[in-house]
Amino acid sequence: MNAPPIASITIPKIDASFTLTLPPDIMALRNKALDLHREPPPAIVEFPQIDAESWSAHTDEEDWLIWRARRCAERLKKMPLDMEPGERIVGKPLLRCATAEEEAEQQKAFEMLAQMPPFPGGDAGHFHPDYEKLFRVGVEGILDEIVKRLQRPGLTEEQRNSYAACRIAMEGFSEYIRRVAAECEGMAITKVPRADRWSKLGGICRKVAGEPPTTFHEALQLMFLAQIALWFGEDHGLTSPGRMDQTLWPFYEADLAAGRIAPREAFALICCLYIQMNRILWPGSAVAVMVGGRDRHGNNITNDLTYLCLAARQATQLVYPTVGLAWHAGTPAELTDFAARMLATGAGDPAFFNDELISQGLRDHGVSEEDSFNYMNSTCVEIKVCGASNMWVTAPYFNCPKGLLDVMERVASHGAPAPHSFGELQQRIRDELANTIRDAARNLDQVWHDRATRGCFPLASCVISDCLERGQDFDRGGARYNWVENSFVGLANLVDSLMAVKHMVYDAEEMSLPEFHRILRSNFEEREELRLRILNTLPKYGNDDGEPDALAREWAEFLMESTETNTVGLHSYVPGFFCWIMHERMGSVTGATPDGRLAGLALADGAGAAQGREVCGPTASVLSTTKWSHRKVLGGLVHNAKFTKSLLRSAKARQSLCNVIETYLRRGGFEMQINVVGKEALLDAQLHPDQYPDLLVRVAGYSDYFVHLNKNMQDEVIARTEHEL
Repeated sequence: MNAPPIASITIPKIDASFTLTLPPDIMALRNKALDLHREPPPAIVEFPQIDAESWSAHTDEEDWLIWRARRCAERLKKMPLDMEPGERIVGKPLLRCATAEEEAEQQKAFEMLAQMPPFPGGDAGHFHPDYEKLFRVGVEGILDEIVKRLQRPGLTEEQRNSYAACRIAMEGFSEYIRRVAAECEGMAITKVPRADRWSKLGGICRKVAGEPPTTFHEALQLMFLAQIALWFGEDHGLTSPGRMDQTLWPFYEADLAAGRIAPREAFALICCLYIQMNRILWPGSAVAVMVGGRDRHGNNITNDLTYLCLAARQATQLVYPTVGLAWHAGTPAELTDFAARMLATGAGDPAFFNDELISQGLRDHGVSEEDSFNYMNSTCVEIKVCGASNMWVTAPYFNCPKGLLDVMERVASHGAPAPHSFGELQQRIRDELANTIRDAARNLDQVWHDRATRGCFPLASCVISDCLERGQDFDRGGARYNWVENSFVGLANLVDSLMAVKHMVYDAEEMSLPEFHRILRSNFEEREELRLRILNTLPKYGNDDGEPDALAREWAEFLMESTETNTVGLHSYVPGFFCWIMHERMGSVTGATPDGRLAGLALADGAGAAQGREVCGPTASVLSTTKWSHRKVLGGLVHNAKFTKSLLRSAKARQSLCNVIETYLRRGGFEMQINVVGKEALLDAQLHPDQYPDLLVRVAGYSDYFVHLNKNMQDEVIARTEHEL
């Protein structure tokens, strides 16, 4: 199972039989990336010393922006590089474990860095630069812009410092690219069998160190170099390749017309980029590519690269990047079918994003119509405007059923009287959660303002609109759009728990609220019959059942409104409903809940039904989830669905899958992701993990290797309802 199966696919307008088999040298790099993912993640050993030396040269007279730029530039000048045979996209840093001697040196560096004011916190990653501008004007073009803007009369001191800092950081970026070029040229001398390839790579890097790219390979190479510079030079972890079929299309189209490239060549280069993403990030996180959707004028963007980016994901079968499809009413049916065939293989990609809904939601927040089509899921499902935004995501995750449990705890401990009605109970929970949201917003607002003095990112400011236009740093309001997104976890558990409390305590009057609380505190000990009755006989969210679905809508709307009444930084607080792995983490420290969930088990894995409870089929499940509006949830929303392997065998089943997905999206669903892995395979992978090193599953907004998940998370994936089509 160590290599992807040999397969061929049909790509519209390209080839009747497009093989997914990778060339041997690329396959060797792919397998190495997979093997490396079994080890703990290493680091750039030299960075603590580089940072300490940079900080030791800082004085009180030096503007903070200049120091931040110097640190970035020094990292890029000294970061060790890692070149390997077979690479066609180069420039990754050397990640390794420190020796004992180096650890001692690092300790001295950490002591020096302890004198530095701490970074305030907040999201600095999940980043998407303006690749279009970078490709259009090149590194030297941005440097020229900085110089010209710095010469304008009437600048404030902050603007002058901002431009000076941007110039330092951008010059560091250029020097880093030239270092990569020199390494390639050195490899051309020492690696005689592939001297031509290394020489070509050296020439490409030498060119894009200053000039704009003119070929597909040059643009793709500059994209990766920008990712590395932002990621490791300035700590913008998870910098995304983004909308590759849009940003790279002009270069591919020109190369194709000139006979400089063939689809197969472009496919190999995209595969190489994907493999490199797996060399700089270890499992448990997410990096995203999005394809499809519409251009800045609202026109369908589907092109050859849309299919090649999807096919590269299927061919490499590594955890990164996940690929999303921005679906709209004008999406070609052949693209939807291609995506369904890909899902049927068990690839887990693409996830489907509602292009029309998300664009509308962005415009509600003041995003221009042109920019509203140019968005990106920052890593999992959180939304950012490409190349123009400073948006923090998942800040923080909120545990929905905890509000109910806290109210029950106070009543049981006589800290508050028992609510006289179900309505009064709900109001207390609303007050509880509203206070929690308000406190989080206040804390985040303070962090946002602290970042203006103890954050700042000069390199990011060079590639995010409108930082250079305003002469303002990324962390000082320079970006065109600025806001913070949160995420609510366990909505289905809250709704199903409230249904149980309503039935048991207020309707049937079988027990009091304190009695129910005692049962939960005992984790349903000696009350298994009651727990099973709750699970199997009471109405559950996710089955197109009016009562629980109406309750879910009521609570979703309350959580969204409670979020939006707060302001963080420069904008109203923005809600979301997804969980990454937090449904397992929060569930592991959350006691039993009235819905029949036992203590320590994962909470619901998205905005749909809790695991295993959507018993009326996939259509009923998506009908439930779309009974409330997803337009406001730019912080992200996940609807997970799991289907049997019958999808592999039946064209009719695949069409049924497309129908379910389109029903969800046309009704206003935000995002839907599909697992097509049989329960038997997952159980066998638990017993024999060495036989399933590249088995990928969709978790909650991202993909991960099944065997790398902890036992709780594996059980959660297995417990999801497996639908037949």
